[in-house]
Amino acid sequence: MKTNYLVIIVATMLTLLLNACSNKAREEQLQKRINELETMLDECQNGAEKLLSTIELSYENKDFETVKSKFKEIENRHPESSEYLKAKEIYDQVILIEENNRIEAERKVAAEKQEKLQALKKLVKKHDDISGITWYKQPYYTHYTNSNLISIYMGDDGTSQWLRLIMSYYGEDWIFFERAYISYEGNTKEIVFEEYDDKETENDGGYVWEWIDLSMNEDVENFLRDFAKSKDAKMRLTGKYTKTRSLTYNERQGIIDVLNGYDALKKGAN
Repeated sequence: MKTNYLVIIVATMLTLLLNACSNKAREEQLQKRINELETMLDECQNGAEKLLSTIELSYENKDFETVKSKFKEIENRHPESSEYLKAKEIYDQVILIEENNRIEAERKVAAEKQEKLQALKKLVKKHDDISGITWYKQPYYTHYTNSNLISIYMGDDGTSQWLRLIMSYYGEDWIFFERAYISYEGNTKEIVFEEYDDKETENDGGYVWEWIDLSMNEDVENFLRDFAKSKDAKMRLTGKYTKTRSLTYNERQGIIDVLNGYDALKKGAN
């Protein structure tokens, strides 16, 4: 850095002298010296040693784009230098790493696609030939409305796909729930519904049940993707009274399978 400043200062002084001098020979001599200093400055900034140092530091920092660009510079400027050979080794290593990363990324994409295809295949599938809708539900249990459960399912009419969410309560006493929540590890999402449009109730034999069955938006869908993976996943229905419970493994796995099947269906994998 000090060398750079020194070169710049000397070049500036020489330029000032050149401007103050009228002797042609003197002008040519000073201009020659300026050109020499400019060459020294360029060598200081872009010499083989400097470029190799930048390449080595960039490699350590995993800044592979800088490694590749600086290698092209040293290849163009100093192809005969020993520094170039060292830079070539680093460059080849970067190319190998990037190729391995590309192969691994493709492998992961293929594995995820296969996982989603398998999830779609194991869903319970039922076609309604009157409406033209095929319904897909998780295979672990039947979600009756007279139960304490949460599940999602999806519909497909051949041109579009959508998700629906069911949350239900069953017990001896009404809770008259007006709000619904899902939560995991300190993250909570309210499930917004219209009490008189989306909520249903029933009672029989001394027992009562209340439930909602409604369309899911993308915000809820995204929340469920992490929610279902957590062993701390909970649901809460609250109104005059409150019912909170932790999800079972099958409930969580059912949500994951339907979401994976939904992804596969959306991409035309069925």
